[in-house]
Amino acid sequence: MKLATERFDAAFFQRYYANPATRVANREDQARLAALMGGIARYCGFEVRRLLDAGCGVGWLRTPLKRQFRGLEYVGLEVSDYLCRKHGWVQGSLTTFVDARGFDLVVCHDVLQYLPDREAARAIGALARLSRGLLYFSVLTAEDWKHTADTSRTDPGVHLRTTDWYQRRLRRHFRHLGFGMFARRSHTPLLWALEKIWQ
Repeated sequence: MKLATERFDAAFFQRYYANPATRVANREDQARLAALMGGIARYCGFEVRRLLDAGCGVGWLRTPLKRQFRGLEYVGLEVSDYLCRKHGWVQGSLTTFVDARGFDLVVCHDVLQYLPDREAARAIGALARLSRGLLYFSVLTAEDWKHTADTSRTDPGVHLRTTDWYQRRLRRHFRHLGFGMFARRSHTPLLWALEKIWQ
């Protein structure tokens, strides 16, 4: 298998992001996702001034997230040589990235399926270390591949783990608020019983 820095080249992003016939996402999807993050953060009383987009890819979340959170300091972290040269992202891996200040919101969208089990577990620990309050987390699971994903457009070269594998590790650090949004366990947003997902 190619190294991550080589695998995520111009051809990869052309296929999965640029070409309308084969892409798996578009800018409108990302704008809706940013609006969701902004709405949940505000509803739960979280102020977001500093944000890490871990595995930021082509950066489609950057502008809509800056619209959601005024004065936002956005840090894009990316492993791809190609994208770091093109967009100026911070190059690095979530498993080794260090930032002493931490972030009010960490976004990790469709990244961990590219890591083997041990690295993915370490990455979840890194998410907990880097987040001061909120996490947005989504990942392709074995159940998604079987029941939900459009497999004709979704990259098959990934590690498919069960939903339970991720939940067990996320529960150690976070409370699930719904729709992929999590709060650090040290924070207890005021939510009614039926607004909560799992604790």
